[in-house]
Amino acid sequence: MKRLLNCVILPFACLFTVLSTPVAAQEETGVIKMEAVVVTASRLEEPLRYSPDSVTVITEEEIQKKDKKTVIDVLRDVPGVFIRQNSSFGGDSSIYLRGTNNAHTLIMIDGVKVGDPMAGDGKMSTSDLSTDNIEKIEIIRGAQSVLYGSDAIGGVINIITNKGKGKPKFYLSTEGGSFETFREKLGVSGANDKVSYSASISRLDTKGISKADEDLGNTEQDYYHDTDISGRLDAQLSETVRAGFSVHHTQSKMDYDGTGVDTNKVRDTDITTISTNLEQDVFAWWQHIIKLGTTETKREYTANGVFDGTYKGKTRLASWQHNFFIQDKDTITAGFDYQEESGDVQSTGGNITEKKVDTNSLFIQNKWTPFHGLSFTLGMRHDDHQTFGGEDTYKGALAYLYEETGTKMRGSYGTGFRAPSLYQLYSSYGDPNLKPEESKGYDVGIDQELFGRKVLLSVTYFQTEIDQLIDWNWTTWKYYNVGKAKTKGWETSVSFKPLAWLTFDAHYTYTEAKDETPGGTYQGKYLIYRPKHTAGASLNVKPLEKLNVNLNTQYVGKRYRNTGNTAEMPSYTLVNLAASYEVNQWLEVFGRVDNLTDKNYQSIYQYGEPGIGIYGGIKATF
Repeated sequence: MKRLLNCVILPFACLFTVLSTPVAAQEETGVIKMEAVVVTASRLEEPLRYSPDSVTVITEEEIQKKDKKTVIDVLRDVPGVFIRQNSSFGGDSSIYLRGTNNAHTLIMIDGVKVGDPMAGDGKMSTSDLSTDNIEKIEIIRGAQSVLYGSDAIGGVINIITNKGKGKPKFYLSTEGGSFETFREKLGVSGANDKVSYSASISRLDTKGISKADEDLGNTEQDYYHDTDISGRLDAQLSETVRAGFSVHHTQSKMDYDGTGVDTNKVRDTDITTISTNLEQDVFAWWQHIIKLGTTETKREYTANGVFDGTYKGKTRLASWQHNFFIQDKDTITAGFDYQEESGDVQSTGGNITEKKVDTNSLFIQNKWTPFHGLSFTLGMRHDDHQTFGGEDTYKGALAYLYEETGTKMRGSYGTGFRAPSLYQLYSSYGDPNLKPEESKGYDVGIDQELFGRKVLLSVTYFQTEIDQLIDWNWTTWKYYNVGKAKTKGWETSVSFKPLAWLTFDAHYTYTEAKDETPGGTYQGKYLIYRPKHTAGASLNVKPLEKLNVNLNTQYVGKRYRNTGNTAEMPSYTLVNLAASYEVNQWLEVFGRVDNLTDKNYQSIYQYGEPGIGIYGGIKATF
C-alpha cells in the first residue's frame, strides 16, 4: 500500500512544487460543481447531488484538460472500472465494472445500446470510440436492469453527444507525434431559439507498435486507421414539443496479432449508431418520450490477404416512456421497451444464417420525495425474451442529503440479468436452451462536502452475486450455464478545489471478485484480470490565465491471468502529462506526453503496450 501511495502522490507533489510559486499570489477560490444533472440513473433529469446511485459524470471540459482521445482512455480514470486491452491503438478492450464481466456493462450512445450480437459475449470493443463531439459520459455503477433490461448487471455507461450552444462556431485541428501518429479533426456547432446542432469528423493514422509484445522478439509495427463521424440536431418544435436526432459512425482498420505472436491478420470494423426522439409535455404533470434507435456492426477479417470471415450484427430499439409529476413530491416513470437483435456470420470456420431475437419489456419506477433532501426510489421491470421467456427485476434506493452539513447518505439494492448473446445461442458453439445470467446486489455510501463545498469525499461499499453464469465447456466445446461469482469491495474518491486555478482529484478501489461455483474446480479462486487494487489521481493547474497543465496517474495492482491463480500479472503505474495554451481567441496549441516515465508494462499477457509517447498540435476556432 505504501508503494501504491508513493506512485500516485509523488508526481503530483513535484508538479505542485514547481507551479505553486507563480500562482501563489492569486487568491480566487473555487467551488466543486456538484449541481450537474444526470439523466441515465433514473431515465429523467435529476441533480447529481441528490441521486441515490453511485454515479460519475465526466464532462467535455475534463476530457479536454487531460487530452483524452478515446472513451476507453477516459474510463480508466473512473472508480470501480478496470480496462483490459489487447494493446493500444485499437486493440480489443474489455470493461470490468466492479469486478463483473465485460458482458455485464451496458454501453449506450445517446441512450441507444451499442453492442455486437455476433460477438461471443454480445459486446463490441469500445476501443474505436473517440471522444469527439462528446458533451459528457455518465457512468452508473450497480445493477440497472430495472430501467435498462439485459446487460446492466455491473452498471451503465451512457455517452452523450454535444448539444450545440451559442453562435455558430467552426474549428479544425491537427496533431502529430510518436509512432508516426497523425490526427486531423474538424467540427461545427451552434444554436438559436429553435434549433441546436453539432457535428465533427476526425481521422487517425498510426503505424503503432507490435501488439504481440516486442520483448518476445516481435518487431513488426501493427498499423491502425480510424475515421470517426458524429452529429446531433435538436429542435424546439413548439412550447411543449421537442425533437432530437443523433448519429455516430466509426470505421477502422487494424493489423492485429495473436497472443505473443506476430500474425498477418487484418480487421475492418464499421459501427453506426442512430438515435431519434420526440418529447412532449402533454400537461404540466404528464410528459411522454418516444425514442427509436439502431446500432449496426460489421467486422471483416482477412488472414495473409485471404478472406477469413464477416460478422454482422444489428440492434433495434423502440421506447415509449411516460413521466408523471405529482405535486413536486412524487415522480412516476413507466413505459414500454422493445428490442430486436439480429445477425449473421460468413466464415471459413462455418456460417450462421441470419438469426433474430426480440424482447418486450414493461417497467415502472416511483421516486418519492416526502421533503427536501430525502428520496425513496422503487422500481420493477418485466422482460419477455423470445428464447427463455420472462425475467423480472427489482430495485430500491434511498438517499438523504443533510444540507447544513453537506452530508449525503445513500444506498440501493437491485436485481439484474443478462440474456445470452445471439452467438452463444445459435453458433456451432452455442445452445438455444441457455438461461439468462441473474444477479442481486447492493451498495451503501456516504458523500461529504467540506469547507464551503471546496472538498468532496465519497466512500461506497458494494457487493454483487451472479448466478447461472454462461461459461465455456472444454469437454463439449459449447457454452453452458454453470458459473456463480461474487464481487465486493470499496470505492473511495476525493475532489479538492481550494482555488479557481487548482483542482485535485484522486480515487482508490478495492475489489474482490471470486468464482463461487459450488463444487467447482476453481471455487474460491479470484476471477482472471481483476486487480484487487486500482487507483488514480489528477492534478490540474492554470499557472497563467491561458495556460492549463494536467498531470494524471493511474495505478493497476497485481491480478491473476489464469483461473487456477498460479500466474500473476505485475502491477504498474502510468503517468501522463497534458498542456494547452490559448495563443489568442482563435488559436490554441496543445500537447501531451503519454507514459511519461516510459514504463514497460502489459494489460494482457504477452500483448505489448507503448512506451513514452509525445504528441503536439494546434487548433483553430472561427
